[in-house]
Amino acid sequence: MIVLENVSKSFLNGVKEEEVIHDVNLRINKKEIFGLVGETGSGKSTILRMINGFIEPDKGKIYIMDRELNKDSKHQLVRDTSMIFQDFNLLGNLNVLDNVILPTKFRKGRKKDEIEKAREILSFVGLTDFEGAYIKTLSGGQKQRVAIARTLMTSPKIILCDEPTSALDDRMSYEVLKLLREINDKYDTTIVVVSHDISVIKSLCSRVAIIEDGRVVEILSLTQKEIRPISYKEALISD
Repeated sequence: MIVLENVSKSFLNGVKEEEVIHDVNLRINKKEIFGLVGETGSGKSTILRMINGFIEPDKGKIYIMDRELNKDSKHQLVRDTSMIFQDFNLLGNLNVLDNVILPTKFRKGRKKDEIEKAREILSFVGLTDFEGAYIKTLSGGQKQRVAIARTLMTSPKIILCDEPTSALDDRMSYEVLKLLREINDKYDTTIVVVSHDISVIKSLCSRVAIIEDGRVVEILSLTQKEIRPISYKEALISD
């Protein structure tokens, strides 16, 4: 589904190029929920942005659904992926329904069909009663649900999540993680999650790559646990 072969990336640091991703090899399977975990600055978000085509690797190759990601294939392959950001990236001057419909604005199709689909998705994410609400009136968890609903409007085969719960409290994080699991189950969507939070990765992902200093140091298989809210006491005494 997603393959990285000997991928490296450098950025300009002052007057010289500094390599921040070093010879990364990864294989992410279809319908898998895969995690990238590491400390801030480890390179995990850079890897995610290369998969999404936001930035290009300097060395190596990336394959999405058996096609090499390059200038010729990038447009079509990116259409099959969607991104969920930690800061929601919603437009405050639009209501919930208009934010969800936004990705389809420049695509062919009837507006009536788009609205019907958006309402179905809002029902799926639990926001049926909020389609006319403006973003500033929503909680953090509700904003992330709107962002997820917007992502689903294009029926992506791959969803890339960059710290999707970092701006949320524990209970809202639980709601978002549960929703991502439901999306994976219902739509067979491949999901890649970047997080520095080990508990997010452990509860959601089937496998995880540990990133240190721009390198994949280990890939682990995880036993998925039930996603549920925990109390402060549980969090403090858990190992």
